[in-house]
Amino acid sequence: MLNRIQSPLRIALVALALGLIADLLFYKQAIGVSVLVFVLFFLGALFLVGGLERVRTSGKNLWLIGPLLFFAAMIFVRANPMLTFFNICAVLGLLGLLLFFYAADNLDRLGMFGYPVIMALTIWNMLTRPAQVVRPGWQAVAGQKHRVRLAVPLVRGIALAIPVLIVFTVLLSSADKVFADYTNSFFKLEFINGLPNLLWQLVIILTVAWLTGGGYIYAVTRHRPPGDAKPRSENLPGTVLPGRLIGFVEGATILVLVDLLFIGFAWIQVTYLFSGEAQRTLSFEGYRDYVRRGFLELLIVCILTMCLILGLRWATRHFKTSHEMTFKLLATLMIVLAGVMLLSAFQRMLVWENVDYYINTQVRLYVRAFIIWLSITLIWLLFTLWMQNYRFALGAFLGVMGFFITLNFMNPDADVAAYNLSRRDELSVRYLYTMSDDAIPVLAEGLDQLPDNLKYRLQVYLSERLYFLERDKSWRQWPGFHVARWQAYDHLVKLRDEGKLISSVLR
Repeated sequence: MLNRIQSPLRIALVALALGLIADLLFYKQAIGVSVLVFVLFFLGALFLVGGLERVRTSGKNLWLIGPLLFFAAMIFVRANPMLTFFNICAVLGLLGLLLFFYAADNLDRLGMFGYPVIMALTIWNMLTRPAQVVRPGWQAVAGQKHRVRLAVPLVRGIALAIPVLIVFTVLLSSADKVFADYTNSFFKLEFINGLPNLLWQLVIILTVAWLTGGGYIYAVTRHRPPGDAKPRSENLPGTVLPGRLIGFVEGATILVLVDLLFIGFAWIQVTYLFSGEAQRTLSFEGYRDYVRRGFLELLIVCILTMCLILGLRWATRHFKTSHEMTFKLLATLMIVLAGVMLLSAFQRMLVWENVDYYINTQVRLYVRAFIIWLSITLIWLLFTLWMQNYRFALGAFLGVMGFFITLNFMNPDADVAAYNLSRRDELSVRYLYTMSDDAIPVLAEGLDQLPDNLKYRLQVYLSERLYFLERDKSWRQWPGFHVARWQAYDHLVKLRDEGKLISSVLR
C-alpha cells in the first residue's frame, strides 16, 4: 500500500539539491571522501523528507545505516580496485534496502529471494516514481491556458526589441573601447567551448535528482497495512512459500546418499591429508599439485550443500514429527561433513602458501576470508535448521557483509606486499607493480631490505608512481581526498627527499 505525498515540489527541490551536490563531488573528481559526503547528504535529505511528510521510520531497520557508513568510509581508506568495487556495491545495496525498509516491514523476515527482488523493485520505482509526480504537474501547467496567452505578447515584445538592441549596441561599442571588447567576446561565442562540459554536468544533476527523488517518493509512500504492527514474511516481496513437492522418503533418500558420499570423502581427508600421509607418500610436485587443485572445488561443494539443504527443506513434506526430526538429523550430519570439507580446503590453502616459489596474491586472501565466513554461515544454517528457520536469509546477508568488512580490515594489498617482501629471494617485482596505493607504504619501508638488483627495479617502479601522482592533480581536490593515496604520496616524497628514487624517472 502507498501513501500520497503531501508536497511533490518539496521532494523535487531536495532531489535537485542532491543532484547539484553530486555534480560538485563527482564531476571530473577522483573517487575519495566524496562518496561518504554524498551518502551523509542522502541520509540527511531522506530523514528531512520523511519528517516533512510526517512518515514514521521503521526503527528496527535503521541498523542498516551503520554498515552503510562503514563501507562508504572505506572507499576513501582502501585503494585496492576489487575492494573498492565491493565497497561501492555494498553501499548501493544497503541504500536500496534502506529505501525499501525506511517506513515499513522488517528486514529480518526477508527471504533469500527477497533481496534481489527488493533491489529490482527499488530500482524500478526510482526510475518510474518521478514520472508519476511530474505528469500531474505538467498537466496542471498545461491547463493554465490563460497564462500561456499572457506569454505571447512578451515573446512578441522581445522579437521587436532585438533590432533596437543591435543599433544601440553598435553605437555604444563605438563610444567605449572596453564595452566593445566585452561585446566582441560575447559575440565570438567563446562560452560554446565549455558547452559539452555544461551538458554533461546537467545530465549528472538531472539523473541524480530523478533517481533520488524517485527513491524518496518510494520510501515515504510505503506503509504498513492498518493494524499490522509486525508484518508476516509472506507480505514481503520475493517470499516463496514451502512447495512440499516431494515426500519424506524421497527427501531422506537424497540426504542419506549424499551423506554417505561425504563420509567417504571426509574419511580420506582425515586419513590421507590431515594425518600427513599425502605429504609422506607423494613426490614434491605431486603433493603440490594435490593441495593446489582442491580448495576451489570444495568451496563450490559446500555452497551447493547449503542450497541442497535449503531446497529440500522447502520441497519435502513431513507427515509426522519423527519425519521432521529425521530430516533435521540427516541435514545436520551433512552440515558437519561440509565443515570437514571446509577444513580440508583451508588446510590445502595453508600448505600451498608455504611451498617454494609461491607468490602470495590478494585472491588467496579473499578465499581464506571466504572460507571463514562460509563456515560461520554453515553454523548459522545449523542453528536455523532446528529453530527460527525463517531467519537464515538474514544470517546469510550478514555473512556477506562480514566478508566485505573482513577484507577491508585485512588490507589485502599491504598484507600481500609484506608477505612477498619477506621472501625476497623469490620476489616477483613485476607482480608488485600491479598493486594499489595500499601497498606503497609497505614497499617503501621494505626497499632497503632488498638485494641491489631487486632494489633498483623497485626504485624505478616507485619513482614512476610518484611521477604519475604528481602529474594527476584531481586527487588533491577535497572531494578526491583518499587516505591510502595521501599515505602513498607522503612515503614516496620522503624516499625522494632521501635520494632513494631514480631522478631520471621523476622528470
